[in-house]
Amino acid sequence: AQTLAFYSILRKPHLNNVPKVSVLDQMGLLIEELGLAQVLDTKVSSLTASELQRLNLACHLLANTEILVLDRPTAHMDIFDTFFLVEFLRQWAGGGTGGLSGRIVILTLQPPTYEIFTMVSRVVLISGGRLMYSGRRRDMLPYFSTADYPCPAYKNPSDYYLDLVTLDDLSAEAMLESSQRIEQLAELFRRRQEPLSDPGPPQALPGKTKVANICSQFTAVFLRQSVYCQPSSLCQWIAHLLLACVLSLVVGAVFWDLPSSDPLLLQADRLGYHYTMMCVVGATLLPLVAISRTHDTDRLAAESDIKDNLYSRFMYIFVATLVSVPASVLVWLGFIIPAYAMTGLYNQGPSSDGFHPYIGYMLVYLCTLQCLVTLLSYLCPGRLSAALLTALVVLGISLVCGFPVHRRDLPITLDTHLAVISPARWILPPLAAREYADDALVASSAQHICKKNQVQRQDIIVQLPCPSPDGVAALSYHGLQLPGALPLSLSYPPYIPPLVLAVACLLLIPAAYIFSSRCYKLKNRRRNKY
Repeated sequence: AQTLAFYSILRKPHLNNVPKVSVLDQMGLLIEELGLAQVLDTKVSSLTASELQRLNLACHLLANTEILVLDRPTAHMDIFDTFFLVEFLRQWAGGGTGGLSGRIVILTLQPPTYEIFTMVSRVVLISGGRLMYSGRRRDMLPYFSTADYPCPAYKNPSDYYLDLVTLDDLSAEAMLESSQRIEQLAELFRRRQEPLSDPGPPQALPGKTKVANICSQFTAVFLRQSVYCQPSSLCQWIAHLLLACVLSLVVGAVFWDLPSSDPLLLQADRLGYHYTMMCVVGATLLPLVAISRTHDTDRLAAESDIKDNLYSRFMYIFVATLVSVPASVLVWLGFIIPAYAMTGLYNQGPSSDGFHPYIGYMLVYLCTLQCLVTLLSYLCPGRLSAALLTALVVLGISLVCGFPVHRRDLPITLDTHLAVISPARWILPPLAAREYADDALVASSAQHICKKNQVQRQDIIVQLPCPSPDGVAALSYHGLQLPGALPLSLSYPPYIPPLVLAVACLLLIPAAYIFSSRCYKLKNRRRNKY
């Protein structure tokens, strides 16, 4: 029912062909007449071949067109399903199922049984692109009898005459004999073919099926992405969220209570934590969150719908990206919050107001990287190539952020050009600036007692707290001191460039999708050509 409702939004009948019943009643009639009532609660992927064919037919019948062309609608059906479908099409053409009368159904069939053959009204027999016969079904046997090719008794005419006009390549003699017979029958029909009758006075052509407008396309695709894809899509996002939380807990356990474990900045654990979250563990979630959405069965279904002109590629990308934003943000929050809470970095300094800025910076970074990976994934034909390209891009972004390789050791071109488009290069220095601020370091080092820093007071030896480490010097040592660590000297906050990059990626994603789709079409044309 959801599939029919989806198509009913996107395919509207012409004003002249509006049925007498409502859309819901028409859907109910089609479900009942085509025998789909038993599988209303079944996934489309779980339907049999016969049920899929009947569902596909029901979707096209919703348009209520005057001329219906079907290519092998009875493929993969047994004789009973074939008889049922052909009989239904006869009734539909005569005005059944709440539609109009006087409609035409043109369909191609594999050699049907004799019972199916007697149900059609007109027959067209083609061989090698040439007409062997075209006319009424009841005139077919007398026609071939007059041509000295009568159908034997107890033989299915469909099988016999199809074999009669088929090239036999078992031997050279058989090939020559069959080609001469086909040429003879084609020439005979050309001579006996009756001239076309006078078309009569001009009449209005059958109305075209209405293409859905932008609002209808948005509504249909939004319902498909947010409602019809459930619960499979919801289960997938829940799995991503659980994995993100588990990875976050692992990182938090490794970097547990950083202010107490490294109060003197001797091990650079604070920078190691940020680099791990941004470029190591965070990068492992990107293929799941981004690539899994661009190379799944939903994209294959979307390509089929776009080919049928149900909606545009831009509308599909826009709605799919819009629907995935809340779920993506929830996954990234599940990845950010537990690890940062376990490190204790938010509780440094006289106030604990660093939680929200950190979450904001990390959301900007991860969402920007997700948009970039989504753009690259649409440019790749498969999952493997998309994963390899994503790995190379993330590696380049992480190398120029300033932590794994010092800025002075980077080539000038990488430090000046690639760093500008690296979100990690823009986000890491502001995060490190707060962790290495004087008030934060004083508060964390005050609880640490230096054993060698002793003072004698009235014959009593007292151990004094360690002096506060120099955070500015530590950042300068790693080349992450603001504002020199930023790729460009800007007057606005450092999270603005990643946001601009994310918006640019979102704008380029439709272009990448269209480009990759055109490449697929060109590749298929070359295959068909050769």
